[in-house]
Amino acid sequence: MTPDESPRAAPARRPRLLALALLLLSLAVPALLAGGTGAASAAAAPASPQASAAAAPRFGPAVVAELNRIRARSGLPAVRHDQRMSRTASAHSRHMLRTGALVHGSWTGRVARAAGSAAAVGEVLGWLRRTSPSREARAVVRGWLNSAPHRHVLLDARFRRVGIGRAAGRFDGAKAAVYTVDWATAR
Repeated sequence: MTPDESPRAAPARRPRLLALALLLLSLAVPALLAGGTGAASAAAAPASPQASAAAAPRFGPAVVAELNRIRARSGLPAVRHDQRMSRTASAHSRHMLRTGALVHGSWTGRVARAAGSAAAVGEVLGWLRRTSPSREARAVVRGWLNSAPHRHVLLDARFRRVGIGRAAGRFDGAKAAVYTVDWATAR
């Protein structure tokens, strides 16, 4: 969402369509990545909590690299990782995993506080069945690019900083990772 969009003003149908699109993405992308069925991707998921925890630090740089690759192709400036924003994004990802709901909540205030002084903020959310951090990064960014509201945020030239959150566990009955990427203008 962008700062101009009010979550309350969105038509009731829009959140259901977005949830359906994210669900379809979560089902289709792992099969494509594994070159087979969803069951093949579930087998490729990390077997232990330690493997999953180790993936989180590698996921952030992989997302920044993927975002900057996409933005460079569009002639946009690169974004840089913001640690303070990432702590807030990670807390939000953990909250969504814990509650089992992919929701923005009162994101504008949360992101604005984490970003400090920012003229504009944005946020994108997603979830996928777990794979490797670089595959997850490519898959989730590709999914956001295929969604008009998310694409708008990813390709907004005003944004120069990102906070990246990832939480792994069970989501919607699957071993999954839940993502939050918060966006802000430069300081």
